Amino acid sequence: MDKKGYLKEFTFIEGMDPKNRNYLMDALIIKRLPKGFVMVGDQGNCKGIPLVTKGNLRLFKISENGREMTVYRVAEGELCVLAAVCVLGGLEYQYSVEAEKDCVIADIPPEAFIYLLEKDNSFKTYVFRTLADKLISSLNTMEMITFKSIEERIIDYLDTHADNQGKIVTTHEKIAIELGSSREVISRQLKKMADEGLLTQKRGSIILNKKPQ
Repeated sequence: MDKKGYLKEFTFIEGMDPKNRNYLMDALIIKRLPKGFVMVGDQGNCKGIPLVTKGNLRLFKISENGREMTVYRVAEGELCVLAAVCVLGGLEYQYSVEAEKDCVIADIPPEAFIYLLEKDNSFKTYVFRTLADKLISSLNTMEMITFKSIEERIIDYLDTHADNQGKIVTTHEKIAIELGSSREVISRQLKKMADEGLLTQKRGSIILNKKPQ
């Protein structure tokens, strides 16, 4: 498959100036990451801005005391915003990345990214629209953390991930990572919710007994 074939989900490609599109194709570096592959943030300069052409990536941060928190995900057909911001601001990349599925990514080298941002309107529009979308999503997350109780946040998480029967395949540790809390807090809150009849806990899964309103 030629490089353009990997980018069929990225509609901005067709709107690019042909010369700039060819420049992008020449610059792209195709990488395959197996499910479970982890790249640990080394606080170095970002070496590329990934376009996820298959699978999805989870970006996360590990605190000094070892707690892990999911920052956001980069789905198929998306660009990694944090990598783009680090390149634009000359910042160190301090986040770790996990391939949650088998992934194929197309890395844009930093110098090519800057060049295309300056020279191609279609590429620039796509990048800034993606930045705006992630900023709004981050503000919504901050609002949720600030104004919602941990019980409300857990209910939102379970409701989002439940199947048609109200079942969520997960663990207390995973919920804690996703919500930026500790496993102890999540376990205590889930027990309280189970005692109230809101859910049933089973090994490796949770079943919602009452659909949240």
